[in-house]
Amino acid sequence: MKRRRRNAFCVALVVLSAFGAMLAFDVDHVGAEAIGRIANGTPEAIVVVTRDGTLGSWRSSGSSGARWRCGYYAVVAPQMSVLDPTPVVDWVSGPVNPVRGEFYMLGCTDSAGVRVHTRYVAFDPSDPFGGAGATERAVDEARRRLELPEPLPRVNPPDSQLVGLPMWMWLEEPWERIWATASVGDVWASVDAWPETSLWEFEDGSKIWCDQGTAYDMWRRPSEQQSGCTHTFSRSSMWSSGGVEWVRVTVTWGAEWTSSELGGEPLGTITRSAEFPVRVVEAQALVR
Repeated sequence: MKRRRRNAFCVALVVLSAFGAMLAFDVDHVGAEAIGRIANGTPEAIVVVTRDGTLGSWRSSGSSGARWRCGYYAVVAPQMSVLDPTPVVDWVSGPVNPVRGEFYMLGCTDSAGVRVHTRYVAFDPSDPFGGAGATERAVDEARRRLELPEPLPRVNPPDSQLVGLPMWMWLEEPWERIWATASVGDVWASVDAWPETSLWEFEDGSKIWCDQGTAYDMWRRPSEQQSGCTHTFSRSSMWSSGGVEWVRVTVTWGAEWTSSELGGEPLGTITRSAEFPVRVVEAQALVR
């Protein structure tokens, strides 16, 4: 699928609280996903409960449990007084079973029991969260839709490698920014990712950091070409398992997000990896 380039910097995985708490991200570099978590009282997950049980729940990728517990509370009066338009809410009786179109006060507390979000809203069954955590949910969905390509490694010589002869390495997939968007109600979020480095790892423990690398041109003389992404094998793969040496390449992507409600923040990094076998042989020279 062809991707559009964008100049706006953006991605990732979660957001600020309604009270402007600072963002903090935990990024998992082990798997294929970059996992952002909301900290400082903002939700890793949202659970909406009623008197009869759970009405709806959302959990961001990698979150360990509910951070916000929300409920619809009965409004005793639409306002305190003429001078104070704040609705009078029955917080004591607990959350009620909401009815479509009726107005309630949606209230959310964090894991410490501190109320962090309130909103006077008409209940809509299609959005049981009542707009709570809309930015977080939109960013999370945009991250989920982001389709980063798997590395497509290429080498030259294309078949067996010779001990002592540099193996030329590069990546075939486009080295460009990609993006995805998602929306929750009127709130939209966009995530962007761009390739930064490639890491090539070999069974002998050596590692080489490159960018995309330069494709070897079979129609040009070797003396006319050069690359900083090469590896020279010092031994044959004859005695290795299967008679081959395995090479692992990992592409690291930078990532950040932006949304219609809040400014953007870095996500951290996202990685994609691939492995491929290489047969390494020795060539004996005969001198007479």
